[in-house]
Amino acid sequence: MNYKIIWQRFIESAIYLYIKSHIKMLVSVLTILGIVFFALSWFHLMLYPKDKASEAFVEFDVKSGSPARELAQNMYKEGLIKNPMVFNLYAKINGYDVRIKSGTYLLSPSMSPGEILKKMISGDVLRKEQKITIPEGITLEKMAAIFQEHNLLSKEEFLQAAKPVYFKDKYKFLESLPPDATLEGFLFPDTYFLPEEKPAHYYIDILLKRFNEIYFGRGYDLQQEKIGLTIYQVVTLASIIEAEAKLAAERPVISSVFHNRLKKGMALQSCATVEYVLKEHKEFLTLKDLEVDSPYNTYKHSGLPPGPIGAPGISSIEAALNPADTDYLYFVSNGDGTHTFNKTYAEHLRNKKHAEGDK
Repeated sequence: MNYKIIWQRFIESAIYLYIKSHIKMLVSVLTILGIVFFALSWFHLMLYPKDKASEAFVEFDVKSGSPARELAQNMYKEGLIKNPMVFNLYAKINGYDVRIKSGTYLLSPSMSPGEILKKMISGDVLRKEQKITIPEGITLEKMAAIFQEHNLLSKEEFLQAAKPVYFKDKYKFLESLPPDATLEGFLFPDTYFLPEEKPAHYYIDILLKRFNEIYFGRGYDLQQEKIGLTIYQVVTLASIIEAEAKLAAERPVISSVFHNRLKKGMALQSCATVEYVLKEHKEFLTLKDLEVDSPYNTYKHSGLPPGPIGAPGISSIEAALNPADTDYLYFVSNGDGTHTFNKTYAEHLRNKKHAEGDK
């Protein structure tokens, strides 16, 4: 037996197997490196301007607290960047996502994501945003005054634009409103960050959109069907509850009083509806006040008034849709934000006299 030949063949086989296994490993490594190189090249390519030759500019609004992911999606829709995922990742890697400032920016497809982010973290805005808080229960007129105080619109511009006819195509629920209705009650009370120098319809649309998100997003439209009310009736009732209630816990109980009265065909006798006509809040209404000639006077007219008397918040809308289970027909203010509820008129008179005597 030629051991030399056997040993030589063994060495050759071992070398062959070694090279073969390492070639596979080498191929795998090269493949991975190729994929990484391709991914990095693609990532780098996505950081180039969408259209370097573009001369177009877009006014892009950045709301306070908006995440980079949302901004990237909006910029992609506007044709400003190539890829929203890459923009968002680039912003996070460099820590830009937490440094973006709110405002309106003048951006172009000729700008790279890096240039856009540099503009946003430096606050190089075209117009700054204003923080505006719309309180719950506020009327359209007082809302218009807030916009005027912030020098965004005149009261006249606001009120002229706050009409359903301008927004019916976008918000189908407005089609069910009476022909002479305004947007009273449908401009949602909240805190907004609004850019300056926009037309009236722009601002109205933001407030309407918020109402639409809240009402339909929370399924209030489905709840209204269960109790047999229209959206206009729900918002009208909710606006009265908003004006009458000071404590959230009492809203469903106050709602039950109005629901019970409506079922019995009784007048609502809400002081808030009279104050809406008088355009002022009074600690006590006089007999003359209660005789004011207006369809909104629920002391003289039964049923709901012609429309909302203010902008109800979430808890008042929910109270209108979900009244407490009571037999109450009356309530009187105790002067400290609470109310005393009664089933009979005699009880109500006694408590009313007691409350007035404590003043």
